[in-house]
Amino acid sequence: MDTNALVDLVHEVQGQICVDKVNETHRLGRLCLWVSTFHPDKLPCELEGSFHHGAFNAGMKMVFSDRTVWMVRFPREGEICDGYTDEKVAMEVTALRLIRERTAIPVPRVRVPRVRAWGPAATNPLGLGPFIIMDFIDGVSLSDLLQDHSAERPSRLMREDISDHDVEIIYRQMAGFLLQLFRLDFEQIGSLPPPPLTEAHRFTSLPRPLTFKAHSILQNGWFPGDRTKGFATTTEYFQYVVGQDWKQLVHQPNSVCGEYDAQNKYMAFKALRSFVPDLIHPKYNHGNFKLICDDLGLANLIVRSKDDLTVVGVVDLEWSYIGPAQLFGSAPWWLLQDRPVNSAWDYNGEEPPEIAARYFKYLDQFTRIL
Repeated sequence: MDTNALVDLVHEVQGQICVDKVNETHRLGRLCLWVSTFHPDKLPCELEGSFHHGAFNAGMKMVFSDRTVWMVRFPREGEICDGYTDEKVAMEVTALRLIRERTAIPVPRVRVPRVRAWGPAATNPLGLGPFIIMDFIDGVSLSDLLQDHSAERPSRLMREDISDHDVEIIYRQMAGFLLQLFRLDFEQIGSLPPPPLTEAHRFTSLPRPLTFKAHSILQNGWFPGDRTKGFATTTEYFQYVVGQDWKQLVHQPNSVCGEYDAQNKYMAFKALRSFVPDLIHPKYNHGNFKLICDDLGLANLIVRSKDDLTVVGVVDLEWSYIGPAQLFGSAPWWLLQDRPVNSAWDYNGEEPPEIAARYFKYLDQFTRIL
């Protein structure tokens, strides 16, 4: 869906203000003093290197005098919708704990000094919003290794000169992680339970999850959907997902760029809504349900080095929730690392994009590995 350009400008300003605030906090020495309060021995620490910027987070590598290394992470203002930062962080903390306790996937260990693994915005005296303090994972971002940094239009799209052997190594590890996650069963679609906090800062999650899609609609269109009711079946959930697009189309300014575009989107969403009941097998309409990590892909992997593609860390598990097994078992969007939302994936008339052949080649390879 097209975004509201006026909202985009607001987010750009918010992001710059946030960067200035973090830099000023560090310049005054308050950031390091605050992080030291979480160390069991209150040891001093310092910021090493520059900030680690992801799509939704700003991370800081903090090194203590005893050489302990932590990652302190804040949601990026302007990238996370106002009023949802606490929920976004809380759900990730729960996902990290769940995965660490019930699988062998190498996710970071969240620090729990004073029995507090994270903090909502109200507990952060620096005014930088909610935070997570976790072990720092030493390695190399797989995303950086796979991207073509010389491309005219840089994106996360996997370079074409990556060998099939290297792709096999990466996919085999990713398949192993997904199979471990698939073994976790849940009885109801919805948000993860929030991590424990003190009574003064208790956090309650809504029945309907803050998914990647739900947040994108909030962030780009400022149209919040009803998240107060749960789902009894997979069909109900997918009808709700289609309904999100429909409401955005109807209520968001700039959701269409003309009459022809409006007609096409109207017909597409009407048709999709009518198809949903036929796409769900009755036997699998009531569960079991699975842990869905909407943004989990190759860009979340930390490997040992450019010459050793062993995954040593899986990071940035925001937009995690309990969802349909059918969603978990769909063809992965991340096989070429990039989401299929940029111009490289666009059809030229009725001709499929050139990238489609690459995608289906890798889909066959990943399916064989599974």
